[in-house]
Amino acid sequence: MLVPVSVGLLVQSVWFENFQLTMAGSGVAMLSLLLVIPLWAEGSNTNCPLCWTPVLTPKACSKHRDARKLMGSHRLRVALAILFKNQFRCPYCNESTALELRHSPRHVTDHWSQLD
Repeated sequence: MLVPVSVGLLVQSVWFENFQLTMAGSGVAMLSLLLVIPLWAEGSNTNCPLCWTPVLTPKACSKHRDARKLMGSHRLRVALAILFKNQFRCPYCNESTALELRHSPRHVTDHWSQLD
């Protein structure tokens, strides 16, 4: 959403010859670039627990026939579902997944050893 806003600000700054709008558009463009880097880093680590496909990275894999889009994007639907419902439906296997903290076996054994 930041990219269209920055392009709109830059076009408007050229149209009205306004230096402040140019600076604002450039700032929004830089902010969008700074936010894309962590998105790529974290997006490659978010996998569906059933099919192990990264759900927040663009893949050329075929989507499930019942997978729905939000504003033309499967990833946007997954991201908003994670943020607001704490669960998501994988666009590749169409399985619903609740997000929960899973402890590794190491933490479980440490917990039981502390009880003894």
